[in-house]
Amino acid sequence: MKKRIAALVLALLLTALPLTSLAGTFQESHAIAYMESRFTCGCSRGGTGTMIGRFGLITAAHNLYCHQHAKPLQYCNFYFGAKSAGSCWYQYTGRFNYKVYDTFVNGYSSKNDIGYVIFETPVGDETGWFACRVGDDHYLNEEFTHVYSYDNKRHLDALFEIQYVLDSYQIYWNGWLSGAEGGPVYFWNEGMEYPEVIAVYTSHDNQGNGYGRRLTQNVFNDMRAEGAFN
Repeated sequence: MKKRIAALVLALLLTALPLTSLAGTFQESHAIAYMESRFTCGCSRGGTGTMIGRFGLITAAHNLYCHQHAKPLQYCNFYFGAKSAGSCWYQYTGRFNYKVYDTFVNGYSSKNDIGYVIFETPVGDETGWFACRVGDDHYLNEEFTHVYSYDNKRHLDALFEIQYVLDSYQIYWNGWLSGAEGGPVYFWNEGMEYPEVIAVYTSHDNQGNGYGRRLTQNVFNDMRAEGAFN
């Protein structure tokens, strides 16, 4: 527990990140969106994304770029706190900018399957947002982690597993969630006041392992430069 408390304090000092805009009433599900994406190639898919700043959402790149045809978004609607019955806490269908770290021109790879959205308006004022951290191998390896992902019926599923560092870009754990990848991989343990996103859920293998793409310093810096945390 001492490790977790010290690490959180250090993270806040280093990044000076806001935590949640609705700290007193923050609910994880309100800051997690079901993404309804359509690409210029005609493909469509459901995805999951997470607010980690007042203007910024993080997700898997394949929710923003077609991983089969290497084509960009035509449009994307965001349903925060979505319910299987069709309702949601907050819906955003407005303008935004986005960036991905793989356009899949050489086929799908989970190594750089990460991207982010910068909304034109402060969506976080409506949804709240998670804290986040660029964690080193020591901080991330062999720790219990939460994984959230919407299924294709807009039901939010969860895992709680021990994660392991695969390499400088990825982590993995035993277990996986079907449906709309891109959701948060985060810590929220004893001694931590707020949940802390450290990766996004990208994929799984035939052995039943799930994979997450780590939030790395270059992604964090790019999001900060584009105003995600304003």
